[in-house]
Amino acid sequence: MRKLLAILTILMLTLTATAKKNEYKAIMKSGDNNLKYEYAITCFNNKQYKKTIELLEDIQQYFRGTETAQSITYYLAQSYIKRKDYESAIHYLESYIATYLRGDYLEECNYMLAYCHYKMSPEYELDQTSTYAAIEQLEKCLILFPYNEKAADAKTMLAEMKDKLAQRELSNATLYYNLGMYMGNNYRAAVVTATNAMNDYPDCKYIEQFAYIIVKSKYKETINSAATKLYDRSEDAADECYYFLNEYPDTKHRKEVEKMAEHLLRIKQSNIK
Repeated sequence: MRKLLAILTILMLTLTATAKKNEYKAIMKSGDNNLKYEYAITCFNNKQYKKTIELLEDIQQYFRGTETAQSITYYLAQSYIKRKDYESAIHYLESYIATYLRGDYLEECNYMLAYCHYKMSPEYELDQTSTYAAIEQLEKCLILFPYNEKAADAKTMLAEMKDKLAQRELSNATLYYNLGMYMGNNYRAAVVTATNAMNDYPDCKYIEQFAYIIVKSKYKETINSAATKLYDRSEDAADECYYFLNEYPDTKHRKEVEKMAEHLLRIKQSNIK
């Protein structure tokens, strides 16, 4: 009996699926665009996003300039997001925002656009065009719609995007430090890169690492300097050590930085002007 019920259930599901497939094909071939729109929304609610897209893209020109048009653009964007096709979603979201300045979904579309750019942001080593776009759109949303229910998530995403750019700069600063005096004074480049990053991303999670690179770079720059520059550079580097120790009292680099400071003081004392 159970086996028979299982067979009947499978048969019913197969027949239902076939009927729905035939229904979809019939509606697609139909000239009734209103029916296509209603069926597309049903497909969306049933998480059939591919069918939703096919139906809505087929009728969007017919409804152009009507009240229904903004809903079509909105559901197309939503469907592409559900299918993780963020580039296509961005196209429709930007179109909606530019066209419907007082649209019913304007606030939501702005946040969705930021989310799409966020999802397209690659690893920090790669081109960061999408990351910059995400930051710009997230900041825009937080200014225009600060009380939106998605504002808290937007702030989290914004911090993540800025951390990613900071990580990229940390990688660059570390590279300069590791190059040392190869074909020039790369320690100075490390200091400049790290300093700029600290100014650009003051709330990022790499702040202490940037400060540590600055300390190490100034120390290395000093001990590789010509005698005429030793006094000034040792004084500046020692001040950097003390600033670091004061700013990050619990740092794991304390002993190392203290030794650098002591060495720099000896250099300074030996080169008093």
